[in-house]
Amino acid sequence: MVMVLFKKVIRTMLEHKARYIGSMLLLMISSMMFITMNLTSMNLDNMFRKFSERNALSDAEFSTDADIDAAAFGRQFSAKVEGGGTADCKVKPGQTLRVFSAMDEVNVPAVQEGKLPGSSEIMIDRPFAQTNGYRIGDKITIAGRKFTVSGYALLPNFIYVIKSKEEMMNDSTAFGIAVVGKENFETLPGGNRVYAIRFDDRENIKSQEASVKNALRSQGIQITNWQSTARKVNVSYIPMEINVLSTMSAAVPLAMLALACALLGMLMWRTIKSESVVIGTFYAQGYRRRQLRRHYLTFPLLISIIGSVIGSALGLLLVNSELRFMLAAFPMPVYETILNPWLVVFAVALPVIVLCGVTWWIIGRTLKTAPAVLMKGGETKGEVNFLERSLRLDRFGFNTKFRIREQVRSLSRTFFLLFGVVVATMLMLYGLTMKSSVDYMLGEGISELYDFKYEYVFTSLKTGGPPAGTEQFNAAYVSLADNEDISFYVTGVLPDTEKVRLKDASGQSFQPEQTTITATLAQKLNVKTGDSVTVFDTENGKKHTFTIEKIADTYAGDFLFLPLDRFNAEFGYPTDAYHGIWSGKAMTFAEGEIQSTKSIDAVVAGLGRMIDQMGPMVYGLIAAAFLLGLIILYIVTGLVVDESRTSISLMKVFGYRKKEIGKLVLDSNTLIVVLGYLLGIPALLGTAGAFFASLTESLQVVLPVKLNVLYMLFGFIVVMLTYEFAKWMCRKKVARVPMSEALKAGTE
Repeated sequence: MVMVLFKKVIRTMLEHKARYIGSMLLLMISSMMFITMNLTSMNLDNMFRKFSERNALSDAEFSTDADIDAAAFGRQFSAKVEGGGTADCKVKPGQTLRVFSAMDEVNVPAVQEGKLPGSSEIMIDRPFAQTNGYRIGDKITIAGRKFTVSGYALLPNFIYVIKSKEEMMNDSTAFGIAVVGKENFETLPGGNRVYAIRFDDRENIKSQEASVKNALRSQGIQITNWQSTARKVNVSYIPMEINVLSTMSAAVPLAMLALACALLGMLMWRTIKSESVVIGTFYAQGYRRRQLRRHYLTFPLLISIIGSVIGSALGLLLVNSELRFMLAAFPMPVYETILNPWLVVFAVALPVIVLCGVTWWIIGRTLKTAPAVLMKGGETKGEVNFLERSLRLDRFGFNTKFRIREQVRSLSRTFFLLFGVVVATMLMLYGLTMKSSVDYMLGEGISELYDFKYEYVFTSLKTGGPPAGTEQFNAAYVSLADNEDISFYVTGVLPDTEKVRLKDASGQSFQPEQTTITATLAQKLNVKTGDSVTVFDTENGKKHTFTIEKIADTYAGDFLFLPLDRFNAEFGYPTDAYHGIWSGKAMTFAEGEIQSTKSIDAVVAGLGRMIDQMGPMVYGLIAAAFLLGLIILYIVTGLVVDESRTSISLMKVFGYRKKEIGKLVLDSNTLIVVLGYLLGIPALLGTAGAFFASLTESLQVVLPVKLNVLYMLFGFIVVMLTYEFAKWMCRKKVARVPMSEALKAGTE
């Protein structure tokens, strides 16, 4: 008896193989993504933690106006403190290497290939070396001096190799990093003395940093630059990427699993409903309820095991490729590769439990019906639901009534199709939304806000008038008093500034004559005009309270603007003091005078490179959405055909042509597909907004959620083409329905 029932399962699945293969594909894709993304994030997290620990990643790097006793400071604060340095050296025109002094205790360089540098030797990062044709053993001229390439370097404090946080994406043809011995570093021009500190106590890092700052100031030592590693983009991008992968590895596969559950639940409901006569016959032949329950549980069991096992195997095979791709962007030493078997168990067990649970509930409801009723076709056969009754379809023509009835008489099928199209739309438009948002930020944010080309920040405070053709500003990096994780710049600008252009929500321009906050920061702090914001200066810990007077509608970043004289009074500077200038052209300064330089063109170019690198992701998401949409649309359209076999047969008897039948049956889902696409857009914008907000703190760039109208139109065309392709695949099924089908139904 068991073998007879099992053969029936195989026969049914082969008869409707497209449905079950589609379910398996959904499970396979979700399991594959779950395994690949989870294992990738786990391995990246493990590599980052081990690299940070083994190579003593610093908690902060700082520069001072006088030398300090590193060993004494280390003993005082229970920390490792070591002096080093950096120097930006020209290799060729337009090509720069940031050279680091090799360190022994903190930020110890790792060797990816080759060896640590000796006298007149240098290690460089692999992407720069490969892009520009430098191999181990080659000579490279830096600052007029020749060095031999001894190996490829990895630095724990410079994992994400970008010149500055504004550039977003690195151009390895123009910028790279290098490591030389301490003796060789002293001979390089333009070097900056930098101290790195790593605390032994790994808790309360911020408070320990504050203690070090206060101790330095109490000794009369001025801190010319302090950079916490938690805010250094060359390091903070890695935990951000790990968090993104962890979030996506849960959200995306679970959405796919929800689709698979809905699909299989719908299929099992229809299979059991259509086989009510068979179930009643089995009852009459002596099969027990337990045997029938096991029989129908075989369907989801086979589908879930086959789909999830194949998907998990593919996921395991793809992990190394995904890791290589991630390590190309975030180079770190690979100490070991983690393959967590419990993830595979979970990826296989979850679909089995969920799908079998759904099917168990469906079978339980059906098996409560008396065998005699089941043998007559079930107790709900021909029942009209409340929705169909309330629509008063008699007002419409036959074609319209037929299409509406196809939807309302199978609400589960309609809702599944709607949900599937919404998910496919979100998947397809996600990459396009990110691209559109970056485009908008470049055009409406950075380009509109800034009317200058270069920003120069001095190492010491300046007074008096700025150089001709420039405009002075002052700035302080602050954190929210009741939430240290939220940080931003308070910027003092001239009240009649020509370099910063602000506008309100109605688009009217205004000058920063009052305390002005950008709209993105106001949203993050949940404040409005008239509210107060209390912050503390991260340099000296002093608290400041500001009352918001204006809100600027800009997406160029999180800023609070003050008139320069008010800023200087608030932060205790002379009235005409400034720390930086904005210029419309490149300028040169004496060595050691400039702390940092920002080029607006470099920011735009970096974001442009990020958009270009998004291309494969965007195309991959579109292809995945096409496949997902095709599976869903084909299965649902096939269900429409199977459930309308009697109607199709009668239409053929009455003389309807193939095209007319195809339009009536296959086009009945058109409105649902269009509605699903329209609902998918706000659902996407809502989830993208939450996702972009989570990236703001790490990226230090505010991404507005925007979707270009042309991208919306493109997405709609892709969805409709997918729908047309699914209908084309189902036309053969319509053509194969014989006229005798109606006679069979009448006989039954």
